[in-house]
Amino acid sequence: MTNLEAVKSLYEAEGGNPADVADMKVASDVIYALAVKKGLNDITVAAETGTTEMWGKKVSTLQTGVTVSGGKITGTLKFVEGGFGETGPLAGDGNFLALKFTDSNSADSIKVGLRPSAGTGLVELVGDPDQNGVFKIAGTLDGVQQVFVVRTTKGSLVKEQVFDISELVLQTS
Repeated sequence: MTNLEAVKSLYEAEGGNPADVADMKVASDVIYALAVKKGLNDITVAAETGTTEMWGKKVSTLQTGVTVSGGKITGTLKFVEGGFGETGPLAGDGNFLALKFTDSNSADSIKVGLRPSAGTGLVELVGDPDQNGVFKIAGTLDGVQQVFVVRTTKGSLVKEQVFDISELVLQTS
């Protein structure tokens, strides 16, 4: 067994998905992937509670039955006329997802958002007092299905969690 094969086996034995490191050709890349896996916990992502008010609207007016499980976000996003304000990324009619985040890493940076994005990209969560956010969901942008991304940085370690949102039901009225 080569060193590369050995560290790939160790990555898998530590709970890593073999597909994550399958294309890596250098043992040090796999060791770094293992350090990220062991050094950073996943950020907990959950639906924000329905009674929480965000930007002047109760979450229950935005969504129903939203759950986060197994790398997927599912549920129904209600159609909101006017969105949140007259300008900015949350302006205009559409569907909005409200999420709550919990960090057990004391991370240096946690950036959250949609990929592809309608302009804001990922936004910083560290320093946000309520640790939640509202995101305008298009479903697809330029023919590409959106996903929800959480990118955590602590020191030189960077971990990215990607959530499938393709099963969200987007109401149209």
